[in-house]
Amino acid sequence: MTVAPITKEVLGRRLADARLGAGLTMREAGRRAGFDWTMIVRYEGGQSMPPPERLAALAAVYGTTPAALLAQYDGVMPVLAAIDRAGPYAAAILPIVEQLLASLPRQEDAP
Repeated sequence: MTVAPITKEVLGRRLADARLGAGLTMREAGRRAGFDWTMIVRYEGGQSMPPPERLAALAAVYGTTPAALLAQYDGVMPVLAAIDRAGPYAAAILPIVEQLLASLPRQEDAP
């Protein structure tokens, strides 16, 4: 099975959802992340893909992880964030996560 990379549009929607979930304006998110807020407009609008260091900065500001934002499926974002934060204990829950992932519909099957 080939996994398609996440699109700029999907990542943009996730970034916007994460920012709003954190209760931040674009200006405040940009200030906290350390770059101009107009780049957030571009990222959320699907016009541009943030480089890894900016994605990491935004994830930290929003209380999530880059892996969660880049997940193949929307439903696994909280799970991936928890795994990233679990550190060395993540291996213990990996079989459960694999079962969960296998039970989720593929992104292209979602409405």
